[in-house]
Amino acid sequence: MSRLADVDIRLLRVFRAVVECGGLSAAQTVLATSTSTISLHMSELERRLGFRLCQRGRAGFRLTDRGFMTYQKVKRMLNTLDDDFDSILSLKKRLTGKIRLGIVDSLVTHSHSPVIAALRKFNRLENDVEMQLLVDERSELERRVLAHDLHAAVSPFFRPVAGLDFHRLLVERHKLYCGSDHPWFGNSAMMSPETLAPLPFVLRSYMGRVDEEQFQGMNVRAVANNMEAMLTLVLTGNYIGLLPDHLAEKWVQEERLWPLNAPAMEQVSHHSLVVLRSLNLSTAVATLVPLILAEINTHALDEEPPPQVRPPVMRRA
Repeated sequence: MSRLADVDIRLLRVFRAVVECGGLSAAQTVLATSTSTISLHMSELERRLGFRLCQRGRAGFRLTDRGFMTYQKVKRMLNTLDDDFDSILSLKKRLTGKIRLGIVDSLVTHSHSPVIAALRKFNRLENDVEMQLLVDERSELERRVLAHDLHAAVSPFFRPVAGLDFHRLLVERHKLYCGSDHPWFGNSAMMSPETLAPLPFVLRSYMGRVDEEQFQGMNVRAVANNMEAMLTLVLTGNYIGLLPDHLAEKWVQEERLWPLNAPAMEQVSHHSLVVLRSLNLSTAVATLVPLILAEINTHALDEEPPPQVRPPVMRRA
């Protein structure tokens, strides 16, 4: 198969759908056709390629090694093809196609987050764009941008990554919190890491070895893989854990969270808009990216933000 024909593209789209759905039966709804038809398409693609892509049958669906490598290449090729076709359609001066945007969880409460305002302005423009918003952890968002799965992502900046550009967006301060049933709720005394070490502590798995190394002396009794999980665990009153001030603010005002006075445990996270350095952006994406960057509060980036949360005056019985 030296030249790519229309039938090849159709078969490759069927293959991608089957892999991403996890099997032929699961792909019926996505492809709007029967399992027998999908099976015929898969067999024809394997015949044209000259090798087996997957094991399928009663034992279940499983990619072969060649099938896995083929899927990785097919996914990138079809995403690029769709993006290029979107650019052609956009020559009509009407924004079309898809925008695949990623973001880390729980930024919606940040007062300086530019995403909502930028999307609102974008949707005031004449467009037929399908917006796809994915929430995931930092490392996965970077990987997806590099793999062309995402056009851009909003994520904490940890270190430069080859092939990616990072545009600073906002600053996020994290402090140590406990819930209303915790024995130290309402305690304003300054606390050292040594004082806090015996307390049950929640580790953030999405921070990888950064948290493991920084908090290796803590009494780790729980692990959270996102902010909502962290908030849930801390609200129980059984653990202490790091939360962004903007996310904790509502719960502090309702006297369900308390910020512990532990400056040595505080962290500042710098979030960026992540884009692929070598990617020729479609017209729709090239329109949205400047709108996001235009919403940046540059003053907030120049300084570490002051604490946004003031603990309420404790009522005493």
